[in-house]
Amino acid sequence: MMIDAQLTGSYPRSERLVAATRAAVRGNLPQTEVDLILQEDVRSLVTLQGQCELGAAVDGQLNWQDLFRPFSEILTGIEPGGLVRWFDNNTFYRQPLVKGRVGYKGDSLGRIFRIDLLPKEGCKKAILPGPFTFALLSENSFYKSNADLVDDLAHSLKSVVRELQSLGYDSFQFNEPCLCAPNRTKSEFAAAQQGLQTCAQGRGLLQTYFGDASRAIDRLLDYPVDSIGVDLYSTPLESLKGHDFDKGLACGCVDGRNSLLESPTQLKEILLKVRNDLEPRQLFLTTSCDLEFLPSSVAEKKVRLLNQTEKLLA
Repeated sequence: MMIDAQLTGSYPRSERLVAATRAAVRGNLPQTEVDLILQEDVRSLVTLQGQCELGAAVDGQLNWQDLFRPFSEILTGIEPGGLVRWFDNNTFYRQPLVKGRVGYKGDSLGRIFRIDLLPKEGCKKAILPGPFTFALLSENSFYKSNADLVDDLAHSLKSVVRELQSLGYDSFQFNEPCLCAPNRTKSEFAAAQQGLQTCAQGRGLLQTYFGDASRAIDRLLDYPVDSIGVDLYSTPLESLKGHDFDKGLACGCVDGRNSLLESPTQLKEILLKVRNDLEPRQLFLTTSCDLEFLPSSVAEKKVRLLNQTEKLLA
């Protein structure tokens, strides 16, 4: 079985880019200077991914303040609100305020998804918020039901995916950490499934993290996606046994929230156990979540660790 290593989210910005961004906000640096530094950071990440032979190139979302902020610009009916803690991390996002009907404006996505800086050859992956998590973490003052908001977000994301395909993206990841929370209801799972049916259309990676995916694994395996991503630092591997994995499985066994480096040999043993016990249709080696929680020097070592482990399994 082929094992493909990939990144699953945003990458930490360099200290230089952070400083430049802050200076621009204060009016002390033109945005053009920030853009040049951003391009250097993205190109460095692209070079790193190439050196590590990762299966799908990402731009690291280095120009995104959080998972939802860009969509406050390209979707109607949404404004950025106040800062809210991002799960149990020491980071924050601006809560989307839903004040009107959500739809895609049809703006060019080239300034948000930097495919112009990705390699011309090979697979290119775009990372998007899943419609259910997007809806649940927003403040809704327009829609009568959360399911209606999920539906309009899903149709908007479907339009975004179509435009990204026209730009050259061929792989899509939908982040749905809220599906792993305890006490999710049948109606919530149904709304999430319908949303993914609309925007993913049977393809793509459904990425979960920050929660125990085994709570919902039976339902997730029925969702209309190619693969499911699991944070193995929140989900005991034993709890996934006994399920029919007729999809690909992205194993988040490199911890994206801990600076300690895992052993390639230990990671190899975990992946062999996953392959033998769960028998997924395809196996991916990934980080458990975004690497943005780590210093950039540590994040680079984690990326190289993916490559070291993949070579052990070759």
